[in-house]
Amino acid sequence: MERVRKSGSQEFQASCTPADALAGLERITEYLRREIHLTLRVHGITTAQYNVLRALRYAPPGGLSCSELGSRLSGADPDITRLLDRLAKQGLVRRHRDTQDRRAVLTEISEEGTHLLEFVAPLLDARIQTLFGHMAEARLQVLVDVLNEAMPAPKRNGERTPQPMPTAKAG
Repeated sequence: MERVRKSGSQEFQASCTPADALAGLERITEYLRREIHLTLRVHGITTAQYNVLRALRYAPPGGLSCSELGSRLSGADPDITRLLDRLAKQGLVRRHRDTQDRRAVLTEISEEGTHLLEFVAPLLDARIQTLFGHMAEARLQVLVDVLNEAMPAPKRNGERTPQPMPTAKAG
């Protein structure tokens, strides 16, 4: 593969294969995940725990079942029950039996979890702004559009396909 131009310390290739694209996505994804992890770790929570708290914050009164929570999260956590157990042990969520279906356990965010989320969210937003602040809004929209374009078509065999990312709001 021919290398054509440099930007900073990085070289860009004249042609790109799907494998090159995947390698680039994996590299930037790992970098971004690590930066988010480091931001949240200082406050005693993981990225998965933060995402659960966010999902529960906007849940209907009474909370969500494990399956409902799993459907609201972008990544499939194979052990959501243990994740919820850790959050309950930290006092960040409350769990209780569903009054309609005693077999189901519902989880809702606690007051302490809400306070932590309100404290951490602006810090995380600031970190994300720093990570992407060098990109103009129009370029960020192009990035979102390209990533959505790369999203596979819905499967026919019932497999979950990730939902496209939201686009910029009009206004």
